[in-house]
Parts: sequence; structure tokens; C-alpha cells
Amino acid sequence: MNILFSVAFMTGLVGSFHCLGMCGPIALALPVGKLSMTQAFISRLLYNLGRILMYSVLGATFGYFGKTMFVAGFQQQLSILIGILMMCFMFPNRLFDWSPFQKITHLLMGTFRKVFPINSPLGFVLLGLLNGLLPCGFVYIALAGASATTTPIKGAIFMASFGLGTAPMMFSMGFLQKFITANFRQKINTLLPKYTLFLALFFIIRGMNLGIPYLSPKFEKAPVSRTITVCHSIKKD
Repeated sequence: MNILFSVAFMTGLVGSFHCLGMCGPIALALPVGKLSMTQAFISRLLYNLGRILMYSVLGATFGYFGKTMFVAGFQQQLSILIGILMMCFMFPNRLFDWSPFQKITHLLMGTFRKVFPINSPLGFVLLGLLNGLLPCGFVYIALAGASATTTPIKGAIFMASFGLGTAPMMFSMGFLQKFITANFRQKINTLLPKYTLFLALFFIIRGMNLGIPYLSPKFEKAPVSRTITVCHSIKKD
């Protein structure tokens, strides 16, 4: 399972360059201009903690879905399906031309404008929580990965690892802005589909049950509940 968390962290780290277009302006616009360096640091930290917390909640939800698939005996098929779905996200920008995503983004950005004036620790946490809900192709890729876990706790840890991977870029946005040129972003954008294809193949191979340690381990069947056995024994007595 540790390899999954490592993959989640790397996905966040690589995907954070893609997120510059959506989350970058928000991180740059955080109302920290009138704060001291220490207060600004803490405020950015709270903002990123809010994002990671929201990712963790979403991960727990998708992890619960993965648990139901595990109990039903479909974990192997789910992993392969996740890989196929990830291939559909190889060009995530095109996904958001769909009007429902545009409506969600418009609604969340309106809420952002209401929360921005709340220049307090709670306000920065709320901004992070809202940021975690913004439509993002790489967040959806990570959530698909979280559903491959078998418990809500593992799903939450998976998405927390993803959030930690995005944190360095989001946290240092104000300092790195001048170094992130259009040419650099173009190179990153050409890398992202290749990385997404790598992830897709990883989950497909993982679901093939090849017995390869870490890469494609044998899936264990869900343990049968002992409750029925105990009750049956009581009835016989």
C-alpha cells in the first residue's frame, strides 16, 4: 500500500504545475499583503492545510466506495477500470468545457469572493477547503486512485499524500512566480499526459493480479464475516 501513497504524492507534485492555472491565482491573491512574514507564513500554511483536509475528506468518501468493491470481490476489476478512466483524463483541460463544471467553478469562485475579506485564521482555512472543491483533472485522477484503496482511512491518507505533493508549489507560489515562464509551463504541459498514461498503465497492471510484489500483488479476497458462523453455532447449541 505504501507504493500507492508514493504514487499519490508524485501525482500531486507533478500535477501542481498543471494547477498553476486554476489554483495559482488564488494562492497569489491570498490577503497576506498587510501581514508580517510570520503571519503570512502561518496564513499560507492554514490555507494549504484546508486544501489537504478537503482532499482527505473526499479521499475517505472514495475509499469507502473502494471498500464496497473490495467486499463485493471486484477490487481487481476496479483497478483496471480506474486505469482506463485515467486515460480519459490524459487531456484534463478539455473536460472542463462541459457546462456543469463551468457552473460549479462559477459558484465556488463567487463563494471565494465572499470569504476573501475574512482576514482571519478561519478565513484562510475556509479558502483552502473551497479550493479543494474546485474542478481539477488531476484531483479527479487522484480520487480515482483513492477508490483503489480498501478503506476510508487509506483513501483519506492517499488524498492527503496527493495534497502534500501539491503543497510545495502552492505554498511557494509568490516566491517562484518569476521563475515559472511560459516556456517552462509548456514543457510541463507536454509531460502531464505522459505521466497520466504512466499512472493509467500502473493501475491496469496492478489489477491484472500478476503476483509481482508492489507493482501487481495478488489481491486478497475480502474476509468472510464471522458473525453468521457464530450465530449458526449458537442455534445448534
